[in-house]
Amino acid sequence: MKKLIYTILITFIAISAWAQSEAIYTFNLFNQLNFNPAYAGSKDVLDAGLIYRNQWWSGIDGSPKNINLYGHMPFAKNTSGIGLNILTDKIGLDKILTIGADYAYRIHFKNHNTLALGIGGRYENARADWNEINEKVGPGDPNFGDGGTESKTTFNVGPGIYFNNRLFYLGASLPRMLANSLYSDKGKFSGKVNTWFVQGGLTLPISQNVELLPNVQVRINPNSPFDLDANLNVMLYDAFMIGAMYRLDDSIDGLLMYQFKNGFRLGVAIDFTTSDLKDATTGSFELMAGYTFPCPTCKEIKSLRYF
Repeated sequence: MKKLIYTILITFIAISAWAQSEAIYTFNLFNQLNFNPAYAGSKDVLDAGLIYRNQWWSGIDGSPKNINLYGHMPFAKNTSGIGLNILTDKIGLDKILTIGADYAYRIHFKNHNTLALGIGGRYENARADWNEINEKVGPGDPNFGDGGTESKTTFNVGPGIYFNNRLFYLGASLPRMLANSLYSDKGKFSGKVNTWFVQGGLTLPISQNVELLPNVQVRINPNSPFDLDANLNVMLYDAFMIGAMYRLDDSIDGLLMYQFKNGFRLGVAIDFTTSDLKDATTGSFELMAGYTFPCPTCKEIKSLRYF
């Protein structure tokens, strides 16, 4: 019975409104372009990656599944950065496609300090197939539509700021600034109120072959509870990363990542649900693959930052 109740809840959320927020990842250290356009070009070389996330993978039909493909690079003698971010998301009846393009103007200071100011634009399309739900609840039910396909398209923009050096980074952004969102207003839940992202992290050398990489992301929305991800990663021999994350009132997560000397990296993350959903699902998982292209002025890939 609980499984059925949670399944109906997810379906209701999906057909009531297309959410006004970004997809949230455990590997947020590696896909900051998803929520901050100023991150574009920050690695000083071409960097690309792919993340697959399967949320609430056991126990809930119609649970969110998304794929994030991204790439970014500097240009104009490293004074600017550009990025491309593609996201496909399926939740319940809805299939959402987001294509984003980002630009960052990068200001270089002494001692490898860089301040970037970014702006991103995104095309968003959401489609819902009502026939899929009508097959399960019976024809003519006024609560679930009359069948057919519903589609909505919007365009949005958002600014970001990003500061980093070799040991520290801090960024803030508003990925969606305009009110013309995919979200359908439902009482106090409004597309006119959007989510701010603040994220920061450190590289703390412990020994010649061990580094600590703490990372925090805060999401601020006036219509939602305070939201926080805090994680601590340990990097061994500039190649193997193991980490743990706490997502406030939601989950405890673990991740593993290995970066090869040629710049290719692979990772896996598992989220263990701690909210009330734990009675219906085990949790979520992510798979990540990425590649940092060779740098003509760098001797080895491992000399590059991990953020």
